[in-house]
Amino acid sequence: MQNTFGSLDTHTGTDFGGSLSGLLVESFFRHRTIHAVALFTLGLAFVVGTRVRNLPDFALLGEYGFYLGAYFWIAGCAYATYRLLWLAFVERATSPLRLLLGSLYQLLADRRRIANGLNGLAAIMAFASGFAVLKGAIAVLAPFSWDQTLAQSSVELHFGRAAFQWLWWIVESPLAIYLLNLCYNLWFAVLLALVFSSIAAARDSLLRHQFLLSFMLVWLIGGFVIALAFSSAGPCYYGRLGLGDLFQPLMDALQSANRQYPIWALSVQESLWSGQMGSTSGRMGISAFPSIHVASSVLFALYVTRLSTSLGIVMWAFAAIIMVGSVLLGWHYALDGYAGALISITIWKITGAVLSRTTDAWFLAGAGSLPCTQASLPVR
Repeated sequence: MQNTFGSLDTHTGTDFGGSLSGLLVESFFRHRTIHAVALFTLGLAFVVGTRVRNLPDFALLGEYGFYLGAYFWIAGCAYATYRLLWLAFVERATSPLRLLLGSLYQLLADRRRIANGLNGLAAIMAFASGFAVLKGAIAVLAPFSWDQTLAQSSVELHFGRAAFQWLWWIVESPLAIYLLNLCYNLWFAVLLALVFSSIAAARDSLLRHQFLLSFMLVWLIGGFVIALAFSSAGPCYYGRLGLGDLFQPLMDALQSANRQYPIWALSVQESLWSGQMGSTSGRMGISAFPSIHVASSVLFALYVTRLSTSLGIVMWAFAAIIMVGSVLLGWHYALDGYAGALISITIWKITGAVLSRTTDAWFLAGAGSLPCTQASLPVR
C-alpha cells in the first residue's frame, strides 16, 4: 500500500452500500487519531478538574447541540433556497422542487457521510467538554504572572509604543471599533461553520483529518499547555492587576465608543472578570497568551485556501481583522496574536507532514473517495 493521496480509490458516486454499523466501525478506525486526542483531552480534564474542583460538565453537550442544530438549520435553509433558485432560474428545470427534494434525500441517506459525521462530531464534542475545564483551570493552576513581560516585550517590538497606539486612528472612530467588535463576534459563527462543515463533508479526506486534528491540537497545545506556561490576563485587565495605566487610554476609548455603539467586548470582559473573582459560576476562564482567536482564524485560512483560493483570500483578510480586533478591543497583547499565528502554522505543517507519511491507501478506501483532482493534492 502506498502512502500517497494518489493511491485513493477515485470512485465519486454517492455510496449507499454497507450497513451503517459496519461503516461506523470502519470510520472509527480512520478517525482513531482524532478520537485519541479528544479522549486524551477529556481524560486530562478529569485529572485537572479533580484538582481545581471543576469536573467536565456534560450538560454542556446540550448547549453544543443547540448551536449545532441552529447551524444546520440555518445552513440547510440557506443552501435549499440557493439550490432551488439555481434550479429554477439558471438551469430552468421543469420541476426544481422535485429535484431539490431528491438531492436532499441523497444527502441524508448517504451512510458514509453519516458515519464520518458521527465520528467527527463525537470527537469534537468530547474535546470541547474537556477543553472547557482546562481553559477555566489555567488561572487557578498558574496565577497571572506574564502580563508585564508580554506588555513590555510588545512595546519594545513595536519601537517603543504599544501596538494600539500605532492604530489610534482606528481607536478614535467609534464606528470602526463597533465594526471590529462585530467581526470579532462573527468569529464564533465562522468557527461553527467550518468545523461542522468539515465534520459533515461529503467525503472523508486527509485534508479533512488534517484540519480537525490541527484544530484540536491548536486549542490543546496553544490554548492550554502554552497558555498555562505563560499565564496572562490581557490588556483589558492590566490596570486591575495593579500593573499600571499603559492600556487605560485604550479602555477609556472603548468606553467612549460604547456610548455611541454597543461594544460587546466590554460586557464580556466584565463578566469574565466577575467569574475570575468568584462572583459568578460557570466561567470559561481568562487567558491571553497565545491568542486562540488569531490562531484558529489563521488555521481557518490555511484550510479554506486548500479548498478555494478566492475564499482563502477572504479568510486571510478575516484573520488579519481578528488580529487587529484582538489588540484594539483590549483582549490581547500583540505578541499573543503573533504567537497564535505561529503556533497554528506550525501545527498545520506538522500534522500535514505526519498524515501524508503515515497514512496508507486503506485509510480512506472505505470512505468513498475523492475526485481525482482532490485525491492528487499533497497534504501540506
